[in-house]
Amino acid sequence: MKPTSYNPLLHRLALLTAAATFPLIFLGGLVTSHGAGMAVPDWPNTWGYNMFAFPISKWVGGIFYEHTHRLYASGIGFLTIVLMVVAWLKDSRRFIRWTSVALFLAVLSQGIIGGLRVVLNDRDLAIVHGCFAQLFFCFAATFCVMTSPLIGSSILMSQDEAKWMRRVMRMASVAFVVVFGQLIIGAIMRHKGAGLAIPDFPTAYGGILPPTHIDNDFRQQAIHQFGPDLGLNRVTLFQIWIHFAHRIGAVLVTAALLTLCITIFAKLRRLRMILTPAILLIVFLATQITLGILTVLWRKPADIASLHVAVGSLILMTTWVIGVRLFALSKVGPAHTNVQSDPLELTAVQP
Repeated sequence: MKPTSYNPLLHRLALLTAAATFPLIFLGGLVTSHGAGMAVPDWPNTWGYNMFAFPISKWVGGIFYEHTHRLYASGIGFLTIVLMVVAWLKDSRRFIRWTSVALFLAVLSQGIIGGLRVVLNDRDLAIVHGCFAQLFFCFAATFCVMTSPLIGSSILMSQDEAKWMRRVMRMASVAFVVVFGQLIIGAIMRHKGAGLAIPDFPTAYGGILPPTHIDNDFRQQAIHQFGPDLGLNRVTLFQIWIHFAHRIGAVLVTAALLTLCITIFAKLRRLRMILTPAILLIVFLATQITLGILTVLWRKPADIASLHVAVGSLILMTTWVIGVRLFALSKVGPAHTNVQSDPLELTAVQP
């Protein structure tokens, strides 16, 4: 086998692992949305049982969400083990083999962080656990690109396209940082109980900016205006302003992603491997904005709030994949041409 050969089996396993990770993020969101993070207070056991032998009859209430999350996460761990074994048996490329080991260590670390969150009953570790899940999703997607036919191929493009490819790669990196920063703020907001700290939209307690001071009169007025069921009698300034920071972050994310996608549509639309995720990114962004608004207006229903988390992970992963694909193309080197070709065609030149 040549070091640059494409292994279809390994690539399909990588795609399966990445695809299976997305529902896990949704399930993790459901655990938080239902307040079930400590519904199972022991780890790695489940209420004293071996996790895999826990009776189905006891899967009730919050235990159902937390235990299902653990079982599904174990399945992802198993997939990464299979992926690693196949990589070492079927692929001679050293960077593929050792990346598969790194992927396994990443999922193992994620499991340990999740377990420590339970054992120590630490909400800050829950935030780390949620954010690391997003990064693992991106790592799994990276392995999909690494095992794809893209590695070892070159693209016939003009000098202008090659120049814009490097610029868009930098724009994708900036957009990724902005999106991940927004996801961190969102994780803090969720785990600090600030999802409805500002209960109206698009205003903030009827104004452009949220209050900078809270007293009993403010609390009573908020309860009178929005009802007694939102916990506004206990809301803190930190909760209000972390929620508002998440809204500001949404504006910054929208600006960064629209700039990235518009540039791709204008300058790299002939590269379908970049154009397709850019189109998906616009769809995900529109969906995410809608889910965020509905989360507030519908008073944070668990399924909508969890979908909001999951679609956020899709946005992060897709932004990352755009950057990784461009990086891969820049490393193998485009085959330059000054001849204008059909804008709808993409020519791959195998080395």
